[in-house]
Amino acid sequence: MENKQMTFDEKIKEYKDHLEALKNIDSLEVYQWLIGLGKQLSTDSLSKEKQTENNRVSRCQYDLFVDREDDKFKAWSNAMIAGGYAYILVDIFNSMTEEESKKITVEDFKKMKLDEMLTMNRQTGFYQMIEMMLAKIR
Repeated sequence: MENKQMTFDEKIKEYKDHLEALKNIDSLEVYQWLIGLGKQLSTDSLSKEKQTENNRVSRCQYDLFVDREDDKFKAWSNAMIAGGYAYILVDIFNSMTEEESKKITVEDFKKMKLDEMLTMNRQTGFYQMIEMMLAKIR
């Protein structure tokens, strides 16, 4: 998704609409799309120096790290699907205004309905990553 200035709700809706369109075609399309986003994540990923235990999404089955670097969120994962949802979260968080970031909760991300398309293990990592990102901006 392009990183034009959108509100949090607009960004969530943009991703939700895209996910629903893919799901209507074939649920495997959602995973293919996430894998593609996971590959894109590596073009501007979190540096090795920031890939520390403090920044690890420990509830993810694979290696997934998130932190702020160069005044924006960045992430890195060795798994493409986790990298895909990390890409989405980084995009959403980097698009938020400071005002929006103070009001957002984990519950607000449920509107996107991505969690409904993830396995239970992936959901756990997805929500922990949101919690970590919220903690880093507050």
